[in-house]
Amino acid sequence: MILRRIFTLIRQEFRRLFTFGMVGLSSLGLLLGGYKLFSLVLWRGGPPTFQYTIIAVLVAWFNYEANRYFTFNRSNRTSASVWRFMTVGGVASVINSVLFWFGHEVLSIPDTFVILGNSAIIALFTFTSHRLFTFRVSRFARDT
Repeated sequence: MILRRIFTLIRQEFRRLFTFGMVGLSSLGLLLGGYKLFSLVLWRGGPPTFQYTIIAVLVAWFNYEANRYFTFNRSNRTSASVWRFMTVGGVASVINSVLFWFGHEVLSIPDTFVILGNSAIIALFTFTSHRLFTFRVSRFARDT
């Protein structure tokens, strides 16, 4: 009985993690595509860190909606989850922007590689934060 419950929890978390990964890959595509469009077409010669930050904020909203609905099965948007998401997203954006600046400006790593590396680091941070904080389940409610 206990083992069955453990395997059920592992299966549910694996599904969440897989879905989170698919949403993350979609976000990464939007981030890379949006950044390249912005930096190479719409605002050539603009400051790369500022351009990246603008695109990252726009992609964050897509990420919230997709994770809320698909990953964590929350069909209703509550003001509390929006604020918690914004908190996690704000912290992740600061970490992301600092890592982008450091990798691109200080270490002179090409921007695409910095974005890919950042995405892996931020994905681990945000999945854990959203699971435990943003879309947490009351201990009195059943987790679906």
